[in-house]
Amino acid sequence: MLPSKHIILGFVSSLVLFFIYPEFGFLGIAIIFLSSFLLDFDHYLYYIFKKRDLSLKRAYNYFLKLRDFFGAADKGKKYKEPILIFHGVEFFIVLVLLTYFASLFQFVLFGSLIHMVFDFIDSYINNHPIEYKISQIYNLIKNKNKKNLEI
Repeated sequence: MLPSKHIILGFVSSLVLFFIYPEFGFLGIAIIFLSSFLLDFDHYLYYIFKKRDLSLKRAYNYFLKLRDFFGAADKGKKYKEPILIFHGVEFFIVLVLLTYFASLFQFVLFGSLIHMVFDFIDSYINNHPIEYKISQIYNLIKNKNKKNLEI
């Protein structure tokens, strides 16, 4: 899903949560909102690692190309898929554990869940595979014998 859509849907979701759970307060709702779209920061980290380039604009364009490429049938079977460290069950396990140490992480968890729900919906609607967003460790294993993709 494009960042602009995540921002809009994250804002609307946060607003709904604010009316349902006013006890979350402004800080809690703000953290939910921010984490509902900042979760995609891992795309940028992946781009920096892969391309050794800090350009946010080129990173954005790179992922637009990847989205189109992997949206085509069977491309994920031949080529390595990106490892997005915040888009897997491993990250959510860490977040759940962090909520035991600091309650503010529950808001990060809520925002991250909102993000992932919309990612799954977007993938389903656009006929893109969703399995690569389930476990990044599994993706590392799956990628082992695949070709590097040069875009």
